[in-house]
Amino acid sequence: MKTKLSFMSLLVGIMLLSACSGGSDDNLMDMGSLTEGSWMGYNGEAVENEEMMTTDFIDYDSSNTYEINRSSYVSYFNGEDFIETIQYSGEPPMTLDTVEEADRIMVSFNQYNEDSINLTTAE
Repeated sequence: MKTKLSFMSLLVGIMLLSACSGGSDDNLMDMGSLTEGSWMGYNGEAVENEEMMTTDFIDYDSSNTYEINRSSYVSYFNGEDFIETIQYSGEPPMTLDTVEEADRIMVSFNQYNEDSINLTTAE
């Protein structure tokens, strides 16, 4: 009986956690591979800042519209070549500028937004 009750409690807990994580499946950012302690600056070089985090490269298609829900810096690249970094802040969600020649991006943001920041393709 005790084992059955423990199993049921575990099952309910897993279901609650699954329900509370809604929407995160659409996040284009891999939150498991962040670089801590720097952000991608306006010249395409890492700028040290212990409160910042940066994603790995994220595939980018200029024919899509992207939205981000927290203040951030988005750096645009064509292959390994840096194009520009644009700061986004304001009322979320913020629509990213279209950079035609870019094929990938990196997103830098404050560590306090790690659990809530989302980059998505707009519908």
